[in-house]
Amino acid sequence: MRGFLLAVTYALFIATISFAAIISNRSLPESSTADALPSRELTIPNGPILQSGNSGLGAKDPRFFTLVKDGDEDLPDKSVFMNILAVLRELSRQQFNDHFHGGEWSIHGYDNVAVHIPPHPRLRVNYAMWGLNQGVAHMNGNGYQSVEVHMFLQWWTRRWTGRAPLPHRAQLAADAASSRNTSGVDEDSVSSLDTPNYNLRPNFQGPRLSTYGVFASLFAAIAEVASWDRSRPIEAQGQTVGGSTNAALTFRPWVFQPSGPPCLYYDPMVWMFDRVAKYMIRYNRFNAGEFVLLVDDQPVGFGEFSRLQRAAQVEED
Repeated sequence: MRGFLLAVTYALFIATISFAAIISNRSLPESSTADALPSRELTIPNGPILQSGNSGLGAKDPRFFTLVKDGDEDLPDKSVFMNILAVLRELSRQQFNDHFHGGEWSIHGYDNVAVHIPPHPRLRVNYAMWGLNQGVAHMNGNGYQSVEVHMFLQWWTRRWTGRAPLPHRAQLAADAASSRNTSGVDEDSVSSLDTPNYNLRPNFQGPRLSTYGVFASLFAAIAEVASWDRSRPIEAQGQTVGGSTNAALTFRPWVFQPSGPPCLYYDPMVWMFDRVAKYMIRYNRFNAGEFVLLVDDQPVGFGEFSRLQRAAQVEED
């Protein structure tokens, strides 16, 4: 008897990211300072606009999706942002497709919120980055409350009816095994993101931007550059947009000369995104403007926050 081709779709569970409130009677200390230099005039060089080929979040796998379960605990939005930033900083120290060990984060100064990612054999760096970005986008649209972000991959098989089915469980096991990296962090790819010869020169004097839009743009930028080749100087320009907000972030090398020096590499660029976030939240300068990354007092990286025309008004913080 002749059968017919049947496609069967499954959801392959990856892991869960939880955002929860922490109740404490102790007072919260002030946030840490950002390593920023006073603003001064710099002539920003023009150069060719080289697109990276990926647009935000490191070319997210179309099979990836999340299901979000809302809780009932209110979360301070800035504490959510800063804890996500801390998780992304740790994730950025590993290769984009590496297995991620999970953990729990509640950073000093913003420890009224905790982010928990339990270990799972299918959990990878890129999945965690995408899940964090989708989790904060959900909270921005539905209120900052405790949530669980369940991450999945859509998985499908084909088989002929009337015949033995394909070994679906074996395929899932093979996929899970391929995601494991028993060595953990790739030591060759890791260097300190707190190198003292990195400095930031910010100049945010433009129109006010959405706080969420600024952070969402920075989160997406970290996920985007994490997918780039880290063994070579950065030669491309990238751009991310803060969800449906009015904030857009453009970033690129100071000059497009991969032969250098000076050259822009991955680690100082991630450091730049981290320090921009900490500077803006410390001084409440969520405004359009420019910033320059200096390494050994030489400009190597440039970024700009701009306000998109599509938004008629600035979102309320």
